[in-house]
Amino acid sequence: MSSALETITDYINDARTILQDIAAPFRYDDPSLVVAMNVALLEGRRMRPDLFVYHKLITGQKGVQSFSANDNSRVYIEEQFRLAFLYGLLGHALTRDQEDIQDERAATFFGIFSSLLIGTSPKPPPGAA
Repeated sequence: MSSALETITDYINDARTILQDIAAPFRYDDPSLVVAMNVALLEGRRMRPDLFVYHKLITGQKGVQSFSANDNSRVYIEEQFRLAFLYGLLGHALTRDQEDIQDERAATFFGIFSSLLIGTSPKPPPGAA
């Protein structure tokens, strides 16, 4: 059994490493990263509802799993898709950032998220540069 990305705390700690935000005070606080993970899970359900079929059987909860705190709660995602949700969390965290330079990085992370979940990269709309 793998221990990589088992809990919400694992996701947040790994996200902080990739965001180079490992020294307190953190640029991305726990509540904002928890929200980013919740949004990634909702987006993942939109893209791959089959990944969430057994959620109610495992947790006893309806709908998509969500978190209210960085409290070491287990994240019920199959191992092969955990990295995708980490990139979804990162993309959402960066889109909330005020710096323009983060937009390109966020788009890259969202592209990886999509590619890992559905096997292809999303195409830009016609006429977009």
